[in-house]
Amino acid sequence: MKNNVEKTFSTGEFAKLLEINKDTLLYYDKIDLFKPAGTHPNGYRYYTFEQFDQFVAIQSLRTVKLPIKELKTYFEAPNIQALQHLAIEQRDRVAVEIQKLQDIQFFLERVVTLTKEMEDVCFGKVIIKKLQEEPVVYSEEKIDWSVSMEALYDSCTHFLKTLGVKSTAAHGVVYSKEAFLKGDVEGLNYLFCRLDNASARKKPAGHYAIIYHQGSYDEIYKAYSALLKHLENECFELDGDIYEEYLLHSMVAKEEKDYITKISVKVKSFEVN
Repeated sequence: MKNNVEKTFSTGEFAKLLEINKDTLLYYDKIDLFKPAGTHPNGYRYYTFEQFDQFVAIQSLRTVKLPIKELKTYFEAPNIQALQHLAIEQRDRVAVEIQKLQDIQFFLERVVTLTKEMEDVCFGKVIIKKLQEEPVVYSEEKIDWSVSMEALYDSCTHFLKTLGVKSTAAHGVVYSKEAFLKGDVEGLNYLFCRLDNASARKKPAGHYAIIYHQGSYDEIYKAYSALLKHLENECFELDGDIYEEYLLHSMVAKEEKDYITKISVKVKSFEVN
């Protein structure tokens, strides 16, 4: 049996139930968007449980910035078809906002990861580290080193945009082992990005030689020289492509001389006769 005495809530009680400031209820009442269920004989407004879902709907739609005018128009004559249309339209808008937030989250997570990595960097020193297999995507076209730096930058930006990632993604240049050993700058050199998609290839697990270079790109040859010398002294040889990765460059330094580049390559030991 239905209770003839319906539970009512004062403005403050209803606001507490909804976990909002009661000023929001007063404002919505003022603009005729969401009004109290009625008024007690003593003049105090009251709300009921039946209004809970309606208010939650209004707040949800306001969160995605649906204009108050459209909300008022709908609630003047609510119906299933109009509600469905409204929900579909706002669902698509929310999907766009979610993607934006995911992009921001990716950016922040990448920045945290890189800045933590850079805290322990010892420039010019080669370390050998065991790494897990990971997916990487190579650019479809080779790098044209004959163009200007501006054109190279544009190519990199276009590559990342095509993949749908931001500039903070792990990216750089990859040199094939064969081209690198031959000193062939025009050889099989591509842009790369750490990304798991349909076109990704596997960067194999194994031991990698890693060296960090701080300075302009014109001086990066010093890091490569130190890397190769260390591998020779420690009886290691190259066992895969060479990855030249740019670590936040202009985000952490104003001048090119302070830019940090990470060079890594899979290696294996060899026996000395």
